[in-house]
Amino acid sequence: MGNEFGMSPWTYLNVIGPSLFVIPLLLWLLALGPLLVYPVARWKAAKDPSRDDQIGIKFILHYFKLLAFHVVLLGAVTIVFTVISKDKSGKGDAYRAGFAFLLSGGIVLGAHFGLLARTNDRVFPTVRRLFAGYNVLLTGLVGFVALVLGFQALFAKGSSGNEGRLFFAMILVYCGAWAGLGIQFARLVFGDTGGASSGPPEVVLPPHGTSSQPAAGGPSLPSLGGGSFPPIDRQT
Repeated sequence: MGNEFGMSPWTYLNVIGPSLFVIPLLLWLLALGPLLVYPVARWKAAKDPSRDDQIGIKFILHYFKLLAFHVVLLGAVTIVFTVISKDKSGKGDAYRAGFAFLLSGGIVLGAHFGLLARTNDRVFPTVRRLFAGYNVLLTGLVGFVALVLGFQALFAKGSSGNEGRLFFAMILVYCGAWAGLGIQFARLVFGDTGGASSGPPEVVLPPHGTSSQPAAGGPSLPSLGGGSFPPIDRQT
């Protein structure tokens, strides 16, 4: 027996079954997981000879920036899913919900970017690196789960319907964010290697066949003249 999308209930449970465990875990990691960053940041700051007096305020700003970033991703998934969904009845409400997530998260995200620019976040990047790494881990976990569920829906017998389109929207948004955050984190940790080389300048040698001329106005050797040598008389 199938549902309105042509998928049997058992197949449907097999498709969404992992999400019943993963979604509560992701919510816990998003809300409570970043709290573990604070003692790690304090421990790393204690080992640093230069003292950072703004760890607390930077932790709070990065924490809410992380939450706002994932609210933006949730809004993007909602909008993309609404665009590709074939259900015409509730698209207006879905668009309003998606743009509400997108705008509220974007406002908080932009405000915390501006507030972090007024701190010593670039001089002491420990908190920023910890949150950047945690954000890559969390976004990559969601993207990986969406990728697994998307391929399960793709290879499942029958049509996956709107569930498959939801997984596709999650893959598009979260895997794209995963790649972008990974590149940004690599540049933050290893530095930007796209600049010009800082090696020693090359020594340019003069071409062959050219002779160095004496400087104008300086002393010069007398000319030896040209022509042939005088004949040598042989006495018999």
